[in-house]
Amino acid sequence: MGAGLWAPSLVQAQGFGVYEQGSCAMARAGAAVADGCGDGSSIYFNPAHVAGADRLTVSLGATLIDANGEFTYDYAARPPYTGAEVSLENDPIPVPHGYVTYGLTERLGVGLGTYVPFGLETNWPTRLSDGSYFDGAFEGFKNRIQSIYVQPTVAYQVTPKLQVGGGPVLAISSVELNQALDLSQQATPGGGPTFGELGVPFHTAFAESTLEATNEVGYGANIGASYQATDRISVGARFTTPITVSYEGNATFEQVPTNLTVPVDLTNPETGNILVPAGTPIDNFLQPQFSDGQRLAKQTIETEITFPFQLVAGVSVQASEKLLLLADYQLTGWSAFDEIPLQFDRLGDRAREENYDNTHAVRLGAEYDVLDQLTARVGYLHNTAAAPDEVVTPLLPESNRNQLTVGFGWRPIERAELTVSYQLLQQNDRRGRVRSPRAGESLSTDLNQGVYSFGANLFGTTLTLYL
Repeated sequence: MGAGLWAPSLVQAQGFGVYEQGSCAMARAGAAVADGCGDGSSIYFNPAHVAGADRLTVSLGATLIDANGEFTYDYAARPPYTGAEVSLENDPIPVPHGYVTYGLTERLGVGLGTYVPFGLETNWPTRLSDGSYFDGAFEGFKNRIQSIYVQPTVAYQVTPKLQVGGGPVLAISSVELNQALDLSQQATPGGGPTFGELGVPFHTAFAESTLEATNEVGYGANIGASYQATDRISVGARFTTPITVSYEGNATFEQVPTNLTVPVDLTNPETGNILVPAGTPIDNFLQPQFSDGQRLAKQTIETEITFPFQLVAGVSVQASEKLLLLADYQLTGWSAFDEIPLQFDRLGDRAREENYDNTHAVRLGAEYDVLDQLTARVGYLHNTAAAPDEVVTPLLPESNRNQLTVGFGWRPIERAELTVSYQLLQQNDRRGRVRSPRAGESLSTDLNQGVYSFGANLFGTTLTLYL
């Protein structure tokens, strides 16, 4: 019992980065590696800019992510063959950030930041309007993963034009994954045929499983440099190392009634003795599997996830006294997800190949000082998808994305600034699947049964105090 548990879930949850770690930079579409916002967010975007801190700065804020999406079956994929649509049921998700920086000398700055650069939450319905299970529930229907980074930072101005900075990163990560289990893929008692081979319909749920692990830790670093090439032009670069987190959590299983009976006698293939007579309720002989000490009892599970590296380089140009233009390029190392190991206490060891691709992003931003106390910002972002065509599932129905940003910063008094931002995420529709391969099938785009549509509205606010 339990074949295929979570192998897709842990991987698919990782192709989503949260770059909106300060509303000023967010309004610039994240273009901040060459010229920081002065609000402490440089701890993330480029630690070198902390060397410019001239007093105590405290910033607190959050980004609210309101995601929407749906999966539309192909016309002939599912009865009644009308292109059924299944909608994502996510609530808005707040992603907080906080930074403190302090200038020890004119050339030396220190800081401490906490932010959430990687995370995902996808909530799909388990059942459709006709009462049947949504096929995607067998991939995952309520899933959450996050990694909170805590980063102390030191930055130094090496020359009047060159700044460097960085610090160690402590990643604190939690994961919760829920999945329906398919009876048709399970072997019958005695090592006989699968239930599907005996006529049990594909995607007949007999259990729902939950994996949960909290507050596991990993370690890495974030470093950056900034160079003032001319009076108007600055360049910068940042590298955040990959961070591997090892998880040890619990897997629990809850039986789901099937109300089916065994269609034929199940016999011992060696002796011919009847193990389960025809007509026996399937739920009755499955039930002992959930008892203490059995294969589907509560048990421990171990795995690990590598959060990818980020390499960012960019340029800023002071086009006029009031207008600043910025451009960044970002490479993210999602190719680290080639295989994920899973070690169950009673279900044994498993692994899944995914072969993710590295992603590329281009960020363009601009800000204009409308008044001494008011700055307007706009931006545009394009980034490529990490998941190959054959692994686009409900866990992460991603595609190439285009995003538009806008915002402003208001400084009513010298010691306080409020920044707000809005970001529209528009993702290209992409074909994907809502099931794993059956026995004997290979993982390919032949399994894709429909089209995923996805988008989001993001709202950011940060309050900064200069003390």
